[in-house]
Amino acid sequence: MAWLNKARRFPGLALTIALVVSACARPPSQDVPAAPAPTRAAVQAGTSASDLLEIVKTLAAPEMAGRATGSLGMERAARYIAGEFERAGLTPGGEGGSYFQAFDVVTGIRLGEGNHLTLQGGNSRRDYRAGQDFTPFSFSDGGQVQGEIVFAGYGITAPELTYDDYAGVDAAGKIVLVLSGEPRERDPAGPFRQPEAYRYTEVRYKVLNAREHGAKGVILVANPLTHGEEPEQLFAFRGITSTSQSGILAVNALRRVAEDILAGADRSLRDLQQAIDRDLHPQSFPVPGRTVQMEVRLIHEHGRGWNVIGLLPGTDPTLREQAVVVGAHYDHLGLGGETSLAPSRYGEIHPGADDNASGVAGVLGLARVYAGGGGARRTLVFVAFAGEEMGLLGSAQYARAPAFPLERTVAMLNMDMIGRLRGETLHVFGVETGKELREVLEAANREVGLQLRFSGDGYGPSDHTPFYAKDRPVLFFFTGPHEDYHRPSDTPEKINAPGLARVVRLVGGVLRRLVDGDSEVTFVRLTSSSPPRMRGTGAGYGPYFGMIPEFGGTDEGVRLGGIRAGSPAEKAGLQSGDLILRFDGKVVRNLEDFVFVLRGKRAGDRVEVIYRRGTVVRTTSAVLETRQ
Repeated sequence: MAWLNKARRFPGLALTIALVVSACARPPSQDVPAAPAPTRAAVQAGTSASDLLEIVKTLAAPEMAGRATGSLGMERAARYIAGEFERAGLTPGGEGGSYFQAFDVVTGIRLGEGNHLTLQGGNSRRDYRAGQDFTPFSFSDGGQVQGEIVFAGYGITAPELTYDDYAGVDAAGKIVLVLSGEPRERDPAGPFRQPEAYRYTEVRYKVLNAREHGAKGVILVANPLTHGEEPEQLFAFRGITSTSQSGILAVNALRRVAEDILAGADRSLRDLQQAIDRDLHPQSFPVPGRTVQMEVRLIHEHGRGWNVIGLLPGTDPTLREQAVVVGAHYDHLGLGGETSLAPSRYGEIHPGADDNASGVAGVLGLARVYAGGGGARRTLVFVAFAGEEMGLLGSAQYARAPAFPLERTVAMLNMDMIGRLRGETLHVFGVETGKELREVLEAANREVGLQLRFSGDGYGPSDHTPFYAKDRPVLFFFTGPHEDYHRPSDTPEKINAPGLARVVRLVGGVLRRLVDGDSEVTFVRLTSSSPPRMRGTGAGYGPYFGMIPEFGGTDEGVRLGGIRAGSPAEKAGLQSGDLILRFDGKVVRNLEDFVFVLRGKRAGDRVEVIYRRGTVVRTTSAVLETRQ
């Protein structure tokens, strides 16, 4: 879950991306060994704790290799899930009479021919080796640039902290050299330890900030005070969750490259960092007599992700024309990388037992129960989504091409990380998106006895969001965050199997009332002015604007998938389907650009928004609000 949650500091490597398992362009096929089929008794048991745990163990097994979207491990998982749908008796709901709905993904990025970094000064020239002395960030633009060099400290502009590494230096048309991290990184009371200041250590922030100061290239190195005792490694190219480019050439280099550059000013990296940290005062300057030539050539490898869809037609001649979707994502992080919270363990399998083999166990368990019990009055659509960890790609694809018409979809139930029930507490989001949902939940819970913590909001970092953006009532079930999230330690033995079974029984009770009751659910578009921060994501930092991006979009800009009622975006006249092109005078190429600009503003600021509606480019303004 929580595709927005980026590891926020080096070596957490927020927003550094690497090569992952190569693409599987074909649909899941018989030449890939499948996991063993469950016994007939297990199928009949449905939602018992032991049988749900067996599903988790199967999906989190080593042969699934962390289920990265586009990988062979994900293919094995997709085939296993499709096999379970078939054994349960579900009708294929995918393409061409199969259980699979395919969509394109970027599965890897690799170095092309011609990546160069050359330092020139005086009569000397040094050529550095790609992959050994430097490597591009996978969000780097491609191309070639040459220019003078500016040392720009940590590459941070933080007006609220009265700190700006670019103050007094002109980076326009130049190549900037910047450090990872932030001043006084090891000081728990340091000014950049505040939650709102975490973004300044993100690699992508530093690159975008250099771009906004007019630089045409960035060289980023690991700072020596924090990382000087560690064996030095290049940290770009680890994992992949976003392929949108930064609009500037950006590379990660070893510290010796930086020392070669700074020798032209008779300065050292460590001395400069110590001076910055001592006084919290930038030490930026143009490096005399040095120029750098950079060339970046990257190859994006494309593959396929697959949603797995099974249908159980309704039994009522009239109500079968309506459906309820039961979903969970089955992808995870593969071998780690950018969004792993254990970046030093890149290359180890991240099994994702709770995130989200547990949710898929719920989907399969309920599919067994309903298929084995003769079905329900309304049609049931069971979906295992891929691409959630890459930005809700699978659920966005389903919303664009649903197996059952969305206008006749009564509700969507989403299970994501439901395997770590602690005490009796279960979080349920979206309860205000349907007028009748709270009553349905409370009635179902009388049979289970959990302590439900409700949130009305229908948006969040999981696969229910594209459904709510399409005006469908949603419920999202979640047992809470834990220390193993996005780490190799999210393993099956840590699953609370009895707790998982209780959560699935609750979801089953809600489902029974939705698919067998006479009444539909009345959709409610929420009017709260500002949502709470999503737990642990960092996505809530900064002022509130209130737009929801269209996930999985490929536009040059940010396409709006939804607008929160009563938000600054709605007050400015923006609508779902609009394409934001510029925000506060800055070009918006992608969602990362938009977040970068928004986080630099404050509540009460008025921003100009240039957007396209249809073929017409329009301009409006919005007053940003405080995020609650």
